[in-house]
Amino acid sequence: MTVSEYIFDFLQKNGTDTVFMVSGSSAMWLTDALCRNKKLRAVCNHHEQAAVMSADIRSRLTGTLGAALVTIGPGATNAITGVAQAYTDSSALIVLSGQASSKLLSYEHDTGIRQHGTQSLDLEPIVTPITKYFAAVMDPADIRYHIERAYYEAMHGRKGPVWLDVPVDVQNKQVPVDMKGFVPPADDYDEIDTDLLASLLAKAKKPLILAGGGCVSDSGISISELSHALHIPVVTSRMGIGCICSSDPYYVGRPGSNGQRAAHFAIQQADLLLILGCRLSVSTIGYYPDRFAGSAVKVQVDVDAKELAKTDVPVDYKFRTTVQNFAQAVISLPPTDSAEWAEHCRAMREQYPVVLPEYRTADPMNSYYFTELLSKEAPEGAVITVDTGSVCNVVSQTWDLKKDQRYFISGGLSCMGFWAGSIGALDNPVIALSGDGSVSMNIQEFATLKHHHLPVKLFVYKNNGYMLIRHNQHNYMNDRFLGVGPDSGVELPDFCRVAQAYDLQTVRIQYGDDIPAKIRQVLSMEGPVVCEVILEEFGPLAPRIASRVMPDGSLKAAEYDDLAPFLDQK
Repeated sequence: MTVSEYIFDFLQKNGTDTVFMVSGSSAMWLTDALCRNKKLRAVCNHHEQAAVMSADIRSRLTGTLGAALVTIGPGATNAITGVAQAYTDSSALIVLSGQASSKLLSYEHDTGIRQHGTQSLDLEPIVTPITKYFAAVMDPADIRYHIERAYYEAMHGRKGPVWLDVPVDVQNKQVPVDMKGFVPPADDYDEIDTDLLASLLAKAKKPLILAGGGCVSDSGISISELSHALHIPVVTSRMGIGCICSSDPYYVGRPGSNGQRAAHFAIQQADLLLILGCRLSVSTIGYYPDRFAGSAVKVQVDVDAKELAKTDVPVDYKFRTTVQNFAQAVISLPPTDSAEWAEHCRAMREQYPVVLPEYRTADPMNSYYFTELLSKEAPEGAVITVDTGSVCNVVSQTWDLKKDQRYFISGGLSCMGFWAGSIGALDNPVIALSGDGSVSMNIQEFATLKHHHLPVKLFVYKNNGYMLIRHNQHNYMNDRFLGVGPDSGVELPDFCRVAQAYDLQTVRIQYGDDIPAKIRQVLSMEGPVVCEVILEEFGPLAPRIASRVMPDGSLKAAEYDDLAPFLDQK
């Protein structure tokens, strides 16, 4: 068995079912081994960034190790954005890259020369900071250790990307019979003090769970089961949106820079906050972290010790463990006495809807209103992928998550073009939502949709540019616009005509149409569809944490529970 054959045999036996790739000469033996492995599916993307994003979504959707195969030099560097995205959002994937010969790579590594060989780059100093494990496979006898170590690092603890760089002369060498393997270290998670937690739950009258991305990736006891058992309402970070249905009686909402009022009110009124698998990013907690959930005893659960070491938000009790370990330890504790509080949270949610009456009559169409209509028509079980920018804000504020729907965003890195990751869902029905600017970042993947006849319904929010940046330049730059639309340097195509060039089906939706009927039409069509939706260029983005420009040029943000447009103080 060759090194290349060994790699793909290992991946297949450990749950990987698909490898997303862009071929290249320096990955020739890796590519051939993949071709000959009939138990793995190969999907040929048209850009390495899209291949890694597809592997990212595949991993999140299936709970297995996503895989991408790229070639030397620019093939590898094109993959870096997708890897950085997976690193910040804790997605378990492996990148396999072809490389120059081991002799040339060794010389580059040892001397620090810029390049020794065509296209070759020493990837270790570039890639190591954004991976959990990187190795250049210089000896066939080391492949067992490297692949086992990479798999462990990617899948254990806080998940993340790993990378094996395989020189072309090593790829086709035979592996020895006896090879040294990797021995995983013992877990060193914290012991969970159930007596303490029982005491905190018993005292709490306004308990709240803040569920983050760790609640989505950690299978087993669901957040809904935990909240029902303990009688605790739930708010979710952006990364945690997929962990609880919007119709759940204990679901309150989603906080954030562009959030929902009920969620912000609940956090600031709570007397006990269980922070589960959430890294407390600035976009979640606002700009005054010391006052976040200021009335609450705060308990934080995370597998990443570095996240727990942060001091931005004063946290009373911290446990380094998985959300599942925590849930299993506390789910049988006596529930809280919080019926009145839970009803109060439900009332707040009903009192402060995101989609306002005036949105329903806007011409061109308002993006919140369209998202509400699309959300109502979306079937249970669909995979929802949401690109970045204003679309992510609008959809994450508006979308009502139904039973068995999965919801994926580019959270930490906020990558434009993330819609292309929807390819990773393969044969699952996908509703992909992206702004016109973000679609352009990976528009070549229209060809991948067409070739594999993937059931992806891509809704292009056509607001003629970068609406989020347009808002920023309006609010803070006195309408000095640059790089936000056709009038300031960013030209955008007719996406229906572009899609038709790839022989894709297209639909256009605009004000005056029977919107629900057209949405149903798109969702009922076989195979991939590109649907261009004509929306307001300068529509509202609210509620939001607003900032004011001070005389010295600095920005001063409003309080966390005082979202714009500002309500009456009562």
